Amino acid sequence: MVARWFPDRVYEMKRRTSGAVAFVVALGLSLAGPTSGGTATCRRPEQHEVHTTPKKHRYLCKFKVVDSQIVSKTGGLGSIAVHGKVGAVLQRDEGIVAMLDLEDPTHPRTLGTYSDDAQQSFDGDLAFSHDGQFLFYARQTHQFSRDGVHVLDVSDPTQPALAFYQASGGTLRIAYYFDGTNEYVIFLDAVDGLVVTRFERQSGALVELFRDPGEPASKVGGPASAGLVVDPKDPITGSPLLYVATGGDGLEIYDLTDPTVPVEVGSWPDAGLAEIEVVRTATKRTIYAAPEYWFDKAPEPEVFVLDATDLGSIEKKRSYKLGLPTDQTWRVQGMARAGSRLLVAHSHAGLVAFTRRGSIGARALMGAKPHLGAGEPVAGAPAVYAMDVEKRGKIFYLSDAATGALTVLRLVP
Repeated sequence: MVARWFPDRVYEMKRRTSGAVAFVVALGLSLAGPTSGGTATCRRPEQHEVHTTPKKHRYLCKFKVVDSQIVSKTGGLGSIAVHGKVGAVLQRDEGIVAMLDLEDPTHPRTLGTYSDDAQQSFDGDLAFSHDGQFLFYARQTHQFSRDGVHVLDVSDPTQPALAFYQASGGTLRIAYYFDGTNEYVIFLDAVDGLVVTRFERQSGALVELFRDPGEPASKVGGPASAGLVVDPKDPITGSPLLYVATGGDGLEIYDLTDPTVPVEVGSWPDAGLAEIEVVRTATKRTIYAAPEYWFDKAPEPEVFVLDATDLGSIEKKRSYKLGLPTDQTWRVQGMARAGSRLLVAHSHAGLVAFTRRGSIGARALMGAKPHLGAGEPVAGAPAVYAMDVEKRGKIFYLSDAATGALTVLRLVP
C-alpha cells in the first residue's frame, strides 16, 4: 500500500488486492476571505502535485477543482439540485434555499434566496419540476416532527416565491415525477411515511393520492435514514419505478404506473439504508446504497452495491469501504456517478472516488485522516463535512455542511 497526504492538494492512495485495484481520491480545498458582492470566494489551491506524469493524472484522478465559494457564512450547506442553467442549494441550518446561476457552470453565483425565518431548521431535500419553473423543498426541524413541503415558484430565480405549503410530520426526502400529462411529488416523512401527491400547477397545491399504511416511525428518523429515486421509464420493464430506501425497512421498489396505488415489485430488507444512486441499462440495474446511521450507529461507513436486475431477487454483490472509524461522524452522504467512477460525499473524508479494474469489487483503506482545507466551520461543527454531490454534464458540485462552501469540480480528459 502507498499512501501520501499533501495539505491543500490531493490525497491519494492505491491498494492492490487479489486481481483488483482500488483508487481513492479525497480533494483538498483552501478557503480565503470574502470578495465583493457578499460572496466569499475560496483561493483556488494547487492541485495534482502527487501526479508525477500526465498519464497518471488522467488515469487516477480526472478531476480538477475549478471554483469554491462560501454560499452561507453562518450555516452549512446540504442538498443540491440542478436543472439546466439554474441550480439550488440548501442552507440546511438556516432553512434557506439559495438559487444559483449556472450560465457558467464552473463559476455559479447566487441569484436569490427563499427564506421564511425558519426556527430550528435541521435538514431537507430539493427537487425541480421537469420544466424548472417549480422547486419542491422538503424541510425537517430539530423536533423531527415539524414542517413539511414548500412548493416554490422559481420562474424568476432572483425572487423565489412560496406557491403552496403543506405541513407534514418532518419531511426529509422528496422526488418529482412527470408522466407526460400529470405531475407528482413524492416524499418520505418522519410521521406520515411514504406519501404520493399530485401537483396541481395552477394552484400550486399538492393533492394526496397515497399514504403508506405501514408504521412510519420505523422508517424515517433523520437526515441519514432515507433515500428516494424515481426512474420515469425503467428500460427493462418500460414502467416508472420508485426506489425507496429507509432506515427501518431497507430498500423497497414500487411500480408507479398508477401513482394512486404503487405496487411493490422488489425489496432488500437486509440492512437499513439512506442515500441511494440507481444505474440501469437495457439489461441490468445496479443500486449503490449507503447504510443508514440514524437508528443504528454501529455499521461501518461503506457503500453497498446491489444487483437489482431481478427485482424479485435483489442481491448484495460487494461493498466499497474506507476503513474509517465506526461512529456517526464518518458517514456516507450524497453520491453521483462519473463515468466508471462512483463519487461519494463522505462526511469528514471529503469527496471520494471509487473505481476498479476487473470483476472484483473495490476495497480501500485510508492511510491518514484527510482534511479538506482551512475554511471556518460552523460553531460546534467538525472542520469539514461533505454533504452532497451533484453533476451537470462533466461538472460536479460538492456542498459542505461545516464551512458553507460550494465547490465546483470538472471532469477532464
